[in-house]
Amino acid sequence: MLPILFELPFFRLKSLTLLAFLALFFSAFIFWRKGREEHYNTFEIFDAFLLSGLFGFIVGRLAFIVFHWSLFENNVLQIFNITGKPGNEPLVALTAAVFYLYRRSNKNKWDAFEILDFYVTGISLGMVFVYAGFFLDGSYGGTFTQMPWGVIALGTFEKTHPTQLYSLFYYLFAYIYLSRMEYVYRTLEWYRSGKKTAQSGFLFSTFLILTALFHLITGPTRLPSLFFNGVVLDYFVYLLVLIFGLVLLYRRSGRSFKLFARHKS
Repeated sequence: MLPILFELPFFRLKSLTLLAFLALFFSAFIFWRKGREEHYNTFEIFDAFLLSGLFGFIVGRLAFIVFHWSLFENNVLQIFNITGKPGNEPLVALTAAVFYLYRRSNKNKWDAFEILDFYVTGISLGMVFVYAGFFLDGSYGGTFTQMPWGVIALGTFEKTHPTQLYSLFYYLFAYIYLSRMEYVYRTLEWYRSGKKTAQSGFLFSTFLILTALFHLITGPTRLPSLFFNGVVLDYFVYLLVLIFGLVLLYRRSGRSFKLFARHKS
């Protein structure tokens, strides 16, 4: 663990701060580059990326406050102390950012799902840096374990699952996979559903499915983060994300659900 990279009498650089900056830089670069390749107005989509990130951060922060109110109830002003009382709900932040981008894309008459395809590819790379920062900072750790790869986190005396590293390797895999599939999925016959061209949204749908599966599988190694009246919601939420991703992938392939097909007499 290395929460502080170096410290001077007048300046202190946290590892999480540096890696969060690198995450923003590389995510924005990937998003901007892909937008330029598809001939979007690069200034407009870059603004959309930054505003979606800001909106996601604010909503994710508010969600963290709601689900962890006990940390703030004795001093409400700590809500605004982002450095002293850090905390965010990554899933909520991502959902809010996606919602903003989708609305902004429709307003600007962009291909919303193509924009979201760009977004999840860039975010996947950015999350590699974010979880590296979490690991060095000692935040978002896992449950206790006796596994040989367990680590002793700050403030504990027993080994815990290095869930930050699990997530880091997952998002690295997701970035590599999505980057390669970007140039392949349009040729997949099952996705094109017999049509000449394939619709955008494959990368976004796949990202949702893979991310939900990853969190469902690694759930026992993680500390729960979403509560309502004492009930843990993590598994339920990621199950909904998985179902939504599967349905969206099916629909973007050009197929539809015909539950009440009419039969000719």
